[in-house]
This record gives sequence, structure tokens and C-alpha cells, in this order.
Amino acid sequence: MKHISIRVPWHDNKWNGTICQCPKNNPFCMMLHNISERKDENKEETYAGKDWNSLKQDQLPACVGENGGFMNEKPYKRIFKHVYAFGETPHAKLLPTTIELKPYSFFGIPFRYLSRDYQEELNHKYPNMSDDETAPFPTSWVYGKERQFEILNHFRLNIEAGTSLGVFYCKSGNPIDEDAKLIVGIGEITKVLPLQTYETTTDYTYPFWDLIFEHGIRTDLKKSKGFLLPYHEYMSLDEDYVKAQTGKSKQEVIDEIKITIPKLGNILKIFNELSYGCEYVSNHSMLIILNVARKCLECIINHGLVGGNWKQQILWIDSQIAKVKDMIGPFPAFAEALSAIGVNYAFIIEQDLRNNGYCGVKDNPWEAFDKLMKGELSLPDSVYKSELTHYRILWKNTLSNQRQVLELLSRFEINSEVIKWWFDSPGCYDELLNNPYIISEESLIENYLPVTTEMIDLGIMADPKIQGKWTPKAPSLVESVIDNRRIRSFIISKLVASLSDGDTLISANEIELYIKDCLAADNHQLPYNYLMSNKEFIEEKTIYLNTDDRCALQLKEYKEIDDYLRKIFKGRASKDVKSPLKEDWNTIVKASIDGYNEANERCRNAVADQVKALEMFCSKRLSVLAGPAGTGKTTVVKAFLKSPQIKAEGTLLLAPTGKARVRLGNMSADIQALTIAQFLTRQGFFDWDTMTPCVPEDAEKRKYCGAKNVIIDECSMLTCKDFYVLMKALDLKNINRIILIGDPFQLPPIGPGRPFADLFNYLKDNKDEYLRSAITKLRYVVRTINTGDSDILTLASWFSGEKPAKNSDLIFEQVAKGNLNNDLVVYTWNDENDLKDCLKEAIEKELPEEEGKSLSDKIRKSIGLDDVNKALNDPSKVERFQVLSPVKNPVWGTFQINSYFQEWVGINKNFSIEIAPITISALDKVIQLKNERKKSTSKEECQLSNGQIGFVNYANKREKKSTVVFTGLPNKRFSYYSSKSDEADNTIDLAYAITIHKSQGSDFDTVLVVLPKSGRILSRELIYTALTRARKKLILLIQDNISWLIEYTKPQMSVLAKRNTNLFSTSVREDISNIPYVEGLIHTTLKPGLIVRSKSEVIIANMLYERGIDFEYERMIEDNGRRCIPDFTFEDASGDTILWEHLGMLDNPAYKESWEKKRDFYKSIGYIEGVNLFTTVDHENGSIDSTEIAAIVDKLEDLI
Repeated sequence: MKHISIRVPWHDNKWNGTICQCPKNNPFCMMLHNISERKDENKEETYAGKDWNSLKQDQLPACVGENGGFMNEKPYKRIFKHVYAFGETPHAKLLPTTIELKPYSFFGIPFRYLSRDYQEELNHKYPNMSDDETAPFPTSWVYGKERQFEILNHFRLNIEAGTSLGVFYCKSGNPIDEDAKLIVGIGEITKVLPLQTYETTTDYTYPFWDLIFEHGIRTDLKKSKGFLLPYHEYMSLDEDYVKAQTGKSKQEVIDEIKITIPKLGNILKIFNELSYGCEYVSNHSMLIILNVARKCLECIINHGLVGGNWKQQILWIDSQIAKVKDMIGPFPAFAEALSAIGVNYAFIIEQDLRNNGYCGVKDNPWEAFDKLMKGELSLPDSVYKSELTHYRILWKNTLSNQRQVLELLSRFEINSEVIKWWFDSPGCYDELLNNPYIISEESLIENYLPVTTEMIDLGIMADPKIQGKWTPKAPSLVESVIDNRRIRSFIISKLVASLSDGDTLISANEIELYIKDCLAADNHQLPYNYLMSNKEFIEEKTIYLNTDDRCALQLKEYKEIDDYLRKIFKGRASKDVKSPLKEDWNTIVKASIDGYNEANERCRNAVADQVKALEMFCSKRLSVLAGPAGTGKTTVVKAFLKSPQIKAEGTLLLAPTGKARVRLGNMSADIQALTIAQFLTRQGFFDWDTMTPCVPEDAEKRKYCGAKNVIIDECSMLTCKDFYVLMKALDLKNINRIILIGDPFQLPPIGPGRPFADLFNYLKDNKDEYLRSAITKLRYVVRTINTGDSDILTLASWFSGEKPAKNSDLIFEQVAKGNLNNDLVVYTWNDENDLKDCLKEAIEKELPEEEGKSLSDKIRKSIGLDDVNKALNDPSKVERFQVLSPVKNPVWGTFQINSYFQEWVGINKNFSIEIAPITISALDKVIQLKNERKKSTSKEECQLSNGQIGFVNYANKREKKSTVVFTGLPNKRFSYYSSKSDEADNTIDLAYAITIHKSQGSDFDTVLVVLPKSGRILSRELIYTALTRARKKLILLIQDNISWLIEYTKPQMSVLAKRNTNLFSTSVREDISNIPYVEGLIHTTLKPGLIVRSKSEVIIANMLYERGIDFEYERMIEDNGRRCIPDFTFEDASGDTILWEHLGMLDNPAYKESWEKKRDFYKSIGYIEGVNLFTTVDHENGSIDSTEIAAIVDKLEDLI
């Protein structure tokens, strides 16, 4: 008996057998190729909200074939046509066949079982099935009629009405979670209908692949045998109401009730079981799903936000858990264990032992197998009869401790690969038998076929309901849920899972909260001081770190990484090269700046910055160059690489992305830049199985010892492990200079840590002048050096981690009033209904005018595809204009925006191919989605990089083939082929619009950014990254107005600062809701909830708070028709406003000029220094005089 999963598309009215209420605003369903291929939005809008049973066949929506109405309350009819019913095939005799679907019905097509790729594995498990027939045309599916009947009946007969459960899920295309599969409902299978066949004009027929079932989920929970999660109800709730009721944000409460793969433990087995459209779900997996669902339902009850008898559904879950346990045996991986030791017919042997009554559900199959091997049992007609002699020899020579380990491993639902690894490691047998949780710990730490704590629980926690009389025995037995072996496994699981969120360590308090949550289902408490009481045992796998106010835990590997990087970074930054380089950098830099004007103070300052950077490069063994786009980083590197001495020494150029590699490579005609993955692969420091950097056992022999200088670009994208492996791959004693380039205020890396930001903050304000000299931040935009400030970078400065220039708040007023006249333009949109029109208007107005040219021509020209021959020779033209969005799936996401562009440019379907769920056409702009070595059509093998942009040079629907040309690879064409699979990991996507994350490491002449005011992934760094992608012009499409955007300038909105790291100082939050304090990133004050932008402001805020003076921080004020944002605002005894501005960088001429403008504005509206406007300044090296602050506080006390 099995359970099943059923994939459904997202539906805006809860899959109730109606057309969506607003079909145009539901692009999520388009993630399925059948829907993307067939959905007619305009027609569906005509029948929006209509019940399917009231519609004609040609009026039904595209999702009718994808279970879009599995909660249908009324019956409806659907006509089935066999896909092979054409030409001279036998299927041509099959007629369109009408089926009436009863209420609460759904279809299930077991795609994996019918795939030709799966037939070898199926034959291995079930060798008695009929052979397949040879298809007269290319196909990926089983063709033979008899084999189809056998496969479908086999799949169907394992589903039992009243016993099996159905798990309904959406792919990652859903509004609840951008990246994860989402379970939307769980219910009983109440009926399994007979296999349906097509009506026919001859004496044979073929089966429907669509198996039909009925389920027990109802909208009335009192009558329901299952439930839908109330996602729709939660999404419709008002944010303020949720906050008032729960004290949490709407996104937080949705996260608590959602069921996703990460919440299920990222178990690969469950991921596969929630795949392929319709698939079996094992009893063990169902137990894990039900237990997680129970927690989610408890959260729904605790929130009290929606109605319904959820307590009854918890009782239903409890009854299902009991039923599932009755169906589980004590040794679920018995056949996998036999397979691991080389028994070819392992699954057939288990099936025969059970079918012949030698082994019941709760019996021990090892006893039955042992008898079979001794000849005490007879299975005379078995297909493996001829191999039994060999198996008996094998079993006779299997040692007792090996048998003991096999029996233990078979208690867990793990595959033969995992079993074989442990079976082949005899040195681990004693530890394994004493603590089976090491299976989970090692699999998670090594990132290899992860096994969760819960999977081990089911095998070794005594539970007669599962194991019958074969409960585990000591030393493997676990008798308590707070057994320290189990708790340590939970800790490892938490630490590993947190790496993907960017945390390299977790506070003991947060870990305890996590463990308490894990124990809550068993109504157990975690004993007081448990982590300290069991420290010795837990420290076998982790490190305890103690700070001034809290304890934290870290995986040993990441403690080693932090210690190593700290030593390398500090050691090299504090030392000079042995032979410093001398060049006339001043003259070289001046010559490189177009329009350089010696009389222009900005020109002189820009040159001074760049010369300082070059002198730093020349002298330091490790140096850091920071600065946003356009500040001259490219100019500095080009100048450095032209030095004869540097040419003689050689330079290794590295970057994390393909685009960054191309840009870095263009800085020197003599040097080929590499992606970091390319370099590590070449040195043997990259594991292509896990797609991660690694240090090989023979690392010393593989170290790079070529060029004497190493330049690494876009360093903000590198994780701490990336840096660690990279440094290990270099023969550091032979490297003169390591130069790290990047922008520390961009998005943090995808993975653990924020090493570049931590290094930047460690060096920039270091008390050691020598360490401070290892960093240069470029501050002047070279391209606007003669025209004034860049509006783009003025706005972006508010989203950086530093205090903006004093007059930079003017930018918000300029945006609001439309007074921008530099490199920035802003449009606003209201909601999903007018976004398309606003986007079109912006493109028509802002892209260069072409007399008499259509919108299609304008778009083609903007991406360099108005002349294909020129584009072939210089594919970088395709990157001149780029649209960015925070996300992929919503109406404002890249998927929908790309479809708008395809509509506007006009595509020819004959020159298109489908790569589900998208269609790409000739001259479409596309992006590569993975790093891979790929041969061009001329058979030249090239490296394609994730994020590399190109265009479709050729596409042919009949040939199901296209060719693509990428930036950095002129005149080289790469083939891509049609695919309709919803499970395939596509390597290419449309790229008129790409996500902001994908754009990191790239820049473009003109950028259009779509910014919705809501979204779980919006952050200060995301917006900063988007704003700084444009070289020449930025077009912002902001929802509503810019006022909400100001909120994201606050330190609280930083995802970078929220990470727990331990590189130069231990930064660890107390719990998940807090922000850790880290020097240079977060400046917390004594005033509850107040975080400021600088250390000096902390001193001011703390002194005000201690003296009991009420104040507001960065409150926008309006006067004389202008808005501004002072640092601190007060009200005096008469109700008049008093301002306090702290001035940070008066040694910077641009900053000083900015302050003078703001001071003049203050004067014009009646603010006089020393009367109702007070100022303090930073002194040398950022120091501040506390007596100056105290004097002003004294004055304020008198006034307020």
C-alpha cells in the first residue's frame, strides 16, 4: 500500500472547480508547460469565476488538465484525445472520449513510471512485466500497449481507498514561497476508479494515462477527511490586523503555517516523492509530512486569524498517524540493504517472502532471508533461482558484525547508496551501533544524500506500533526524546540548515528554542541548562563560543574556516610586499579619465582616490578596493595591469560570475580571466557532484604557483567557504599581492557568511593605521565628474551601510516632484492591473527615439539586435538595456515581464521552441542558468557561466532546436533543444527581465527596475544592488510612491547585518527575531528598538536617552515646499522644532559641499546654528569629542 502526491497549479479561488477570479493576475500556474502552452488569458477573463460545469469544452481553462479544480463541488465533463492519435499509428483509431468527473475528483499521471528513462530500474524491481514495443517516432515515453496497461494497473493497485492519503502540492511557482514546493492540502483517497480506456473504431484500445481518484477534503472542516492549508485566507488579511492579533508580520505567520520541502527537512526522498506530477509517497515520508502538518495546524489555532474547526483536523491527523504506523514494518530498507551488498533481485526477494507468507508487515525479513539462504524456505519459481547459490555463498561469508550493521541500517528508510557507504566503513561500526544518529550528522555535514534526525527516530526510538516485537535493542535503542545523541543530531541539523541562510554560528538560546520546538510535538520540555550539561558530548561535533553576553555554537569546519581566513587576511594586510612597485600613477590616471579638468576639484579628488588605490596595490600583500559602479574600479585595475613589472610578474584574474569574468578579462588583452569555479576545477579544488568548492586530500601538490599577483572581482558574492578554498588553492608563499575588489553594500553571498563585508568593516575603521591603509574606497563617479553628482548614486547611498551626504535627502523630494535631470527617472504604478501599461509607457519614453520606428524596433535596437551580424560579432550589445525585478513568479516578476516583451517584440511561432515552461524564439534575449562546459556548433568546448546573457540566433519549431550566442563568446553558437518536462532543470531562460540576484556581478548601460512595495525578499541590499547596476541611466518603476522605499534605507532592513558571523568579531543574535551587533554594520543604542547609521550617532543617542530627552531619529520634515531628513529632531517647550545634525566627513570636499547646501536651506527656513540647529563633527580618524556632545545636551535640557 502506498500514498500519492498530486501536483496542482496555483489557483486564486482554492481549486474549487471554477475559472480563476482574476486569470491575468495568476502567472503562477504558468510554471507548468501544459498551462503556459494553452492558457488564453483574454478568454479566461471573459469567464472569470464561472463554474466549470457551466462551460462548454472550448471554454474550459488550461488548468483543467493539471488538476486546477481538484476541489470541484460540482461534476464536469472533460474530453480526452490521445496525443498519438495521428497519421498511420494504431492510436489513430482511438476516438475523443468524454469522461464526467464527479465532485472532489482528481487525475494522476505517473509520469516517472511511464518514462523510458525509468524502465531499466522498473525492470530491475519487476522483471516479469511485458517488454515495450518500438515506437515508429521519437518519444520519451513507454509506447507498447500491454506495458502501459501493466504499469498503470500496477501503480493504481497500490493505492487503497480509505487507507491511502493524497498530498496535493504546487511547484515553486506559487505566491507563498518563491523557491520551494508547497503542500496545499492533505486528504484521504476515498475512491480509486477503474482504469479508463479510449473509445475506438477497431477491436483494440489503449489506456488513459490519467488515473482517476476521489478524495475526502471538504471546505466544511467538520465533514472533511483532510484539509487545505488556509493560504488564501492568510494572504487576504490586513497587515495591521495580523500584527495586532499576533505581534508578528503577515509574512511571519504565513511562514509558520506553510509546508515546504525545507520544513520537511530538505529530504531528497520527499523532494522526489513530491515530483513527476503524480508519485508514490512512502509511509515513513507520510509520517514526517503529517507531523509537520500537525505543527502548522497548531499555529493556525494559536494565531486565531481564520475560522474553521482546526482542532478536529488535528484529531484527524492523529488518527492518520496511527494508521500509517500500522502499515510500517521495522525494517523498511531491507531490500535496499540487500542491494547494497550486491543482491541483484533484492526487491523481488522481499516481495516473494511477503507474498508467500514467510514475512508479515511487522515481522523481521532478515530472519526469513536467513532461512532462505540456509535452504529452509522454498521459492521454486523465482526469477533469481539460478543466482541463489551465489547469494548463499555471499551470506555465509558475511560476518556477524556486518549482519548486525546491515540490520541496523535497514531500520531507516535510506537508499542502498547510503547503506553501502556505512557498510564499507568497518572502522565506524562501533560508533554507528552506539549512535545511529551519526548517519544524519555525517550526511548533513558532508552534504551527501541528507538523512534527517526524524528519519533515524523512526528506526531506533522504541515504538511497537511501528516495530511490533522487533523494537531496537541497546546500544542503538533510544528510549527518551531528550537522549543527548538525538539532541546533538538536532543541533547539527540546525547549524547546517542555517548555513544556507548565511549564518556560520547560532546562539545557544536560538538553538534551545529550536530544540524546544522539535520536542513540543511530544509534549516534552528541554531540561534547564541542557546544552552546558551535555557540552562534552556535543563538542565532539561542534565548537562552543563564548562572547561577553552569550554563548554560541559553530560547526568545527566553519570555526576552522574563520580562524584560517582571519589569520590570512590580517597577516597579509599588515605586511608590505618585499619589492614595492613605483610608477607615475598620477599621470597615468589623469590620462585615463575622459574630459579630465585640472581646475575641477571633483576631477582632482577622483584622481587622488585612484592613485591612492594604485599605491596600495603596489605596496600591500593584501588590499581591498571598494566602491559602487562608475567610481573607477575598472580604470584602476587597467592602469595596474599596464605596469611592466606587473606584466613580468603575471596576474591571475578571477571573478565569481561569467559576466564579471568577461568584464575583468576586458581589462587586459594579455590575460585571460577565469571564473572561480573554472580556476578551482583546474586546480582540483571543486566537487562537481555537489557543485561546491572543496579542499582535496593532496591539496599541497595542487596549489597554484603561476602568476605572482591575484585579483578577485565582485568579492561580495563569495561565501566564507569560497574564500577558504580559494586561499587554500593558492601557493601563498609565492603570491606577492592579493587584491580584493567589490562593493560591500551589495547583496550578501548565497551561502554562509559575509567575508568581504566583514573584512571591509574590519579594515576601514581599524585603530592600526597600517591595517587601515590596506583599504581604499572610491567615492567619485567618473562618468559624471564634470556634470555633478549622480542621482543614481545619491539615491543608492541611502541604501548603503554608511551615512549619506548631508544634502542627499533632497533626492527624495526630487523623485516625489519629478525634478530629476541627471541619470535617474522614476515612474509609479498602482497594482497588477496597470503595471503592464506603465512598463510600456516607460520603455516608449525612455529608450532612444527612433523616427517612425515601432515599439518592437525600439526594443530590438536597445539590446543591439537590430543588426544581427553586428550582434554576432559583439554579443555584449545585448546587455545595453536590462529590466530587473526582485522575484520571478508574481505579475511583477521576471516570468510575466518577459512574456510582455515577447508580445511587444512579436515572435514567430515557426521560429520558436518550447523549453518548458517558456518558449524561446529567434532574436529573444536569454540567460544561461548553470555553469557548464558545452561544445559550440563548431565543436569547440567552451565554459558557459551561470548568469551569462546572450540571444537566440536560430530557432526552428520543426527541428525542436535553437542556437544561442553569448556575451564574451562572439560568433560561437550553442545548441539548445525543446523540452516539455515540468521536472527538468532547464539551463536557459528568457532575459529581457532577470532577477536582481541574477544581475549581481553585472552592469548595463540602461537599467529598468520594477519595485513592488511588498515582498519577503525586499531588503536594503537588494534595492542597493538594483540601483547600482546602471552605468548610464536608471529607470525606476515604483509601486505607489517613494515614501515606502525610505523605510528600506534603515539599518533594520539589512539582510547583511542579520547574519551571524565569527570572522573578526563574534556577531550573533540572541534569537531569530533580533539583529546581531557587529562593528561597522549595525549601531544599536540604549533606546529600545533604535538602530542608527554611525558610531558617533550611537554616542549622541545614548547620551540623550540617559538624560531622558525625547527625540526622533531621521524624521522627515517638510518646510518651504521642501522635504529633508535631519539626524535628530526635538520639540522645545513651546512646541517649536529643534534639529541636531552630526557631520561625519568634512575632510571630504564633496561631503562638505553637500553640508553647506543643506545648511543654507536650514537658514532659509529659520534654523540658526546655536539657536535651534546644533551640529557636532567627527575629528581625525572618525573620533568624536564627548564633551562637545554633552555641552549640546545641556543646552537641549534647558530648551526642552
